Amino acid sequence: LSIGGGGRGGGSATFRSAPAAPSTDTGKIFVGGLSWQTTEESLRWHFEQYGTVVSTEIMRDRNTGDPRGFGFVVFADPTTVDLVMKEDKHEVNHKIVDVKRAQARGIAPPSIHQSQAGEGEAPGAP
Repeated sequence: LSIGGGGRGGGSATFRSAPAAPSTDTGKIFVGGLSWQTTEESLRWHFEQYGTVVSTEIMRDRNTGDPRGFGFVVFADPTTVDLVMKEDKHEVNHKIVDVKRAQARGIAPPSIHQSQAGEGEAPGAP
């Protein structure tokens, strides 16, 4: 059974050459823990009950085209994100999913795995 595609994974840029303005992602949410059967249409169907959905995107593996288990939803009105976040839980395709406000890549908090200065390094050889 083949489900179209081509497996190239194209269509969306994963890197930005210049940081986007923080306002570009104000109406966008991250949805994690998606079922493998979830489609853009079923994602849209669930979140349209809160407001007008501009776009949905389920992230896919570049090589295989298989879903990676998370995606994004963009609302026409950024205040819709507040309504979505007020709900305790969201169920899409019979699975409880994790919903968070999307953050622009350059705006996200620093990783907890960043190396600390001086740790494991000589502070400068004489």
